[in-house]
Formats: sequence, C-alpha cells, structure tokens
Amino acid sequence: MLYHYTSLDGLIGIINGNSVWASHCKYLNDSTEYIHALNFPISLSNEIYMDDDYLSPFGFSMRKALDEMKHNDVYVSSFSEKSDLLSQWRGYCPPGRGVCIGFKRDVLEQFCFENNLNLNKCIYSESEQFQEMKNLINQCEAEFPMPTISRKDYDTFGSKDRVHHELNYKEFVMHGDGKIQADAALSNLCNSINTLAPLFKDDGFHEESEWRIISKNPSSKINFRAGISHLIPYITLSILDYSKSAIGEIIIGPNASSHNCANSVSMLLEANGFKGVNVMPSRIPFKSW
Repeated sequence: MLYHYTSLDGLIGIINGNSVWASHCKYLNDSTEYIHALNFPISLSNEIYMDDDYLSPFGFSMRKALDEMKHNDVYVSSFSEKSDLLSQWRGYCPPGRGVCIGFKRDVLEQFCFENNLNLNKCIYSESEQFQEMKNLINQCEAEFPMPTISRKDYDTFGSKDRVHHELNYKEFVMHGDGKIQADAALSNLCNSINTLAPLFKDDGFHEESEWRIISKNPSSKINFRAGISHLIPYITLSILDYSKSAIGEIIIGPNASSHNCANSVSMLLEANGFKGVNVMPSRIPFKSW
C-alpha cells in the first residue's frame, strides 16, 4: 500500500473526479531539489569538456542537451510508504481536516505501466544520487560515437593535431555520420534524467519514505491551481477510472470528531461506488484544533 495525504476537500476531489493530481515539479515547494539534481550531470559534462580534450565534443554535446532539457515538463504525484505518520499530518494536511488514502501498490504499478508513467521511490542519500547520475553519464558515453582515433594515438599528437582532432570529432557527432548515434545517446540520457531527477530529495525528509508517479511531457490537458505565491500547473491521473479497487483504506487524521468524519467518508465512498474500503481513525493522540 502507498499512502497519499490530503485534506477533506482533496479527498472529495479525488473521489468525485476519479483521479489524483500530478503537479509540475518546477512549481513544488521542493522544486530546488529538481534543479539541484540537474546540476550533477551538468557539472560532470563540464569536467569532461574542460579537462578531457580527447572527449571534449562529447562533454560539449552533453551540456548542450542538458541545457535544452530545462524546458521539459515533468509532473509528479506523491505517495508515502508510511500510514498515520505525524510529520505527514503536520506537513501536508490542514489541522483537524486531514485524511490518508491508501492506494494498492500493484494497481498503481499496473496503471503506470499501461500509461507510460514511472512509479519509483525517492532517493535521499546524496552519495547514492551522485552515483545514479554518474551511471547514466557512463551509459551515455558507452552509447555515444567514439573518436575514429584511439586515445593512445591521440596522446602522441602535438597541439596542432589535437585541435584538428577536436574540430573533426565535433563535426562528426554534430553534423556528420555520427550525429544519429550521438542524438540517440543524448536523448536516452535526458529521458533517464527526467525520470531520475524528480526522485532526488534532501536526506532530512527520509522519514517520509516518499514514492512518486512521474509523467514526462504529457499530452493531457494542463490545469492550474493557486499556490501561496503563484499558480501551479497540474495534470490529472485517472487512477480510479482505471480501477475503483485502487483504494484499499482511508485513515482519518487527528480530528475533533473522528467518528462522524469516518462515517461521512464512508458515505462519500458508497455514494460513488467504492466498495470494501476500510475507513479508520488515526491512532496518534495529536490535537491541532
């Protein structure tokens, strides 16, 4: 089970709309983490370009592709492994009006598979984040067309021949016979980064054990909701249209009238054709009203 914390209004929207929202990652509260994630491969591409003349056109091409990638649209919907977690009630639910919706993980996985979406757990360790990005760079280098001369031969060149090699290699991968292979390698890299980068979160949030559904450059309609200081673009993911059995349980957050709240939530579910959903109150003795 994966859990989505929201308000009573949010629950009504999810049930009546048979969907959850996925928000544009650049407009989330933790949007800086996505930008920070992109800094990893940008830094690595700069190192290759500046410090390795033999592969300099590879570093240049990669940096150019990464700069263009900043214009891509990536939307995320957040879930947690943890049910009835105090920090989640405090952080993502209005006082006394929160609910935690338990979605069956196997249904979410199948929905994502059939709709070309990704469902993955967030990565909190900075060393693991760096290594994951390094692996993608290494994979891209393996797929990218290599120079027609070996590094051993290159090392014997004088400065004039090295410049000549760099210019020829750059022309080969950007305009010549190596362009198709180079473009494919860079496209694979950017696509993989667009899946990986939204999963990067600061280790201070590891308690949340967050999972995210990721939608890259969706073709569906873009909607907007009001944030604290700006509008937030979002798309709808019709998970409950796909399967009304996706919801397994709902936990009523700390509430001044949890019994009445649970009964009314059960009525909402029944009125909308949801069956077999276990509705229960939070076990946490926390008062926020």
